[in-house]
Amino acid sequence: MQAVTMATTACGVRLSTQGAVFVKAELVRPRQTHARLLLPLLDHGVRRPRRTVLVANAQSTPPDISERVSESIKKAEEACAEDAVAGECAAAWDEVEELSAAASHARDKLKADSDPLENYCKDNPETDECRTYDN
Repeated sequence: MQAVTMATTACGVRLSTQGAVFVKAELVRPRQTHARLLLPLLDHGVRRPRRTVLVANAQSTPPDISERVSESIKKAEEACAEDAVAGECAAAWDEVEELSAAASHARDKLKADSDPLENYCKDNPETDECRTYDN
């Protein structure tokens, strides 16, 4: 239990009391969470069947692209260590740039496909959760 001192200021006069207010601390049992999202999110007092959508954790980029980018950077550094002006150096860094762009596009695609509500609404546009209103 925790004691709290109360004080009040009214019209420039400070009134304070040394009374104690006791607040009972309760232990809250955490809910077990699973990788799922229950829809509809808002019930509005209407009984509807609950729908379950499974949410999977996805990697930010495919692992082979990240490894290929790392390898191409090492190859470009090796090619440029011998002769920084040579065409091989420029070609190696062009390859690094292309692989980095491919990894970025893969990340963007994974982000676009990762929203469970948008995926649900693509399949069920008539549900309340997916309705859009124009003002």
